[in-house]
Amino acid sequence: MKAILLNHLQQLRRQPFAFIAMLVLTVVFAMAVGMVNKPSQSEIPVFSNELSESEQASLLKALNEGTEQTSFVAEEGSVVMDKLENGIIDLGIQIERDSYKLYMTIDDPQNSFIESHIGTVLQTNQLLSFAADQLNTTTENLQDKVENENELFSFTKKSFNERDFIYDNSLQALFGFSLFFVMFTVSFTVSTLLDQKRNGIWNRMVLSPLTKTQMYFGHISYSFLIGYLQLTVVYLFFHFIIGVELYGGFPLILVVVIPYLFALVSLGVLISSLVTNPRQLDAIVPLISVSMAMIGGAYWPLEIVQTKALLFLSKLVPITYGMEMLKGATILDWSLSQFFLPASILFCMGVLFMGIGLNFMERKASI
Repeated sequence: MKAILLNHLQQLRRQPFAFIAMLVLTVVFAMAVGMVNKPSQSEIPVFSNELSESEQASLLKALNEGTEQTSFVAEEGSVVMDKLENGIIDLGIQIERDSYKLYMTIDDPQNSFIESHIGTVLQTNQLLSFAADQLNTTTENLQDKVENENELFSFTKKSFNERDFIYDNSLQALFGFSLFFVMFTVSFTVSTLLDQKRNGIWNRMVLSPLTKTQMYFGHISYSFLIGYLQLTVVYLFFHFIIGVELYGGFPLILVVVIPYLFALVSLGVLISSLVTNPRQLDAIVPLISVSMAMIGGAYWPLEIVQTKALLFLSKLVPITYGMEMLKGATILDWSLSQFFLPASILFCMGVLFMGIGLNFMERKASI
């Protein structure tokens, strides 16, 4: 087994271009899509025809709390509509006492998150207004009392909208594209089994002192290690060089990717067992990788998907659970027990794919 690993490492040293290309593509796409190198805020104009200046100022203060990449600013309604018509801005918001409207020129997934945030703030304000009426006081006095008494009790604000979720665009792009591009590295590395069997190298290795278990384990171990190395280098680069905030979860993400890589290597074995030549593999791997990335939430969060059929299909691909665990290790701050279910599903997928794939390989060899 060590001889197989050393042989793979020597080949990597002589031809590292494919591995380097996957690293470069991951960095480029994650930076371009996630805008991790541009932490500046985007301003969103807000106007109202019913609210007074003091009410609007108080609302803007509440809207800007807890938002790091978005800033809500007051502006005249006519100015906002002119900017929208001329394409200067993509989003404008009108907020009244009992309603709000979003004026959009493009269909951006980020608008769903902004609308969710606005709904949460307005529902909180309505709740405070209702409580103030019941207590015969003003909303400002009630808000001040809550803020002054925060040492006696704690409270959290939670939206009544079930679609609300925590989202970080930089991490979505980083995790999505890192898990996507590592599919190519792992799949094409596993395909060396196919090449060796076609070239007759596998038959000569069978006559060596190595057992088939050691031979398979050597190839599979290298595929796993090269995939793990790729993800580690990417996360190290983005965390320590680019400065992406991982919310204290950097050591943990290097652990939670292990079940995903195991399922991915097993899937590579299954795909290699089904094709008959490298050209078929070159066509199938991109098709499967792109499809799984789209269904599994690598390009966009699954929380914004409403089609039940797509949500059902997302439960059948490994990348869904890989994204869940990476987000759980960072922005979602999962407890240890919350990782058990997705990790177990990935290990079950890996065992199933590996068993079927190796069985097909052995049957082909015996024919």
